[in-house]
Amino acid sequence: MQNRYAGDVGDFGKFALLRALFRAPQYKIGVNWYLFPDESHNADGKHTTYLNDFEYLNCDSHLCELLSSVASGNRTVAGLESLNLLPSNTVYFSEVLNFHIRYPAQNKGDRVKRELERKAWLQNAKSTLAGCNVVFLDPDNGLEVSSCAKLSQKKAGKYIYYHEIKVLSEGKDTCIVYHHLNRHKNHGSHMNQIQHRTSELREIINPTGKIFALRFKPYSPRAYFILTNSSLEVAIEEEIDGFMKSEYGKHWDTYHEG
Repeated sequence: MQNRYAGDVGDFGKFALLRALFRAPQYKIGVNWYLFPDESHNADGKHTTYLNDFEYLNCDSHLCELLSSVASGNRTVAGLESLNLLPSNTVYFSEVLNFHIRYPAQNKGDRVKRELERKAWLQNAKSTLAGCNVVFLDPDNGLEVSSCAKLSQKKAGKYIYYHEIKVLSEGKDTCIVYHHLNRHKNHGSHMNQIQHRTSELREIINPTGKIFALRFKPYSPRAYFILTNSSLEVAIEEEIDGFMKSEYGKHWDTYHEG
């Protein structure tokens, strides 16, 4: 996540999903923004025309109204948090992943510092979200890639690494992970990408319940992987089914493991 994206259509998708699936009082949500410093090399974050589109307003006009207030003004994660879109006991972790700025050199010393800072950041995130039973992890680009395999790399802050998911999901009832789907044909169809990533999550994280995946289709499609505890698997599946039958369903499709 970057502050400049606040109020973008991606926020509509993520908040719609979290509000629909985890509205019951038994859930305490923890949001780790995986906040990355704002970049200026592209026009990302400008997908806000949905705010006046009846296809989205018919889903939740109040959500659109609130997100519009951020998109037109305070475009920050703090601005999103202030909207109280999630239950009042929600915990947010917004420590920025700016180690590549603080230690910009490619020498061994700065590489080591970047990696150590990232590890300390992870422990801070774990401590902050310790009292939550649902965690939502919102990296800028999504799941780790082979071209940025090391925490010491300067773009590492844009990704979440599988070992970090393991740490942050430990002891949780549910973990939701954001992943931006690749648009290059060499990576296969979106469904192939989702199936491949689900298999990796199963092999490496191996939650006790099913892994569900939902694709939010508008503009630049993205996936949300939902790793469940076996005790909540059925309840989460029922909530997903209800979500897909609602007005929201036209904007999403799903993949259910096994």
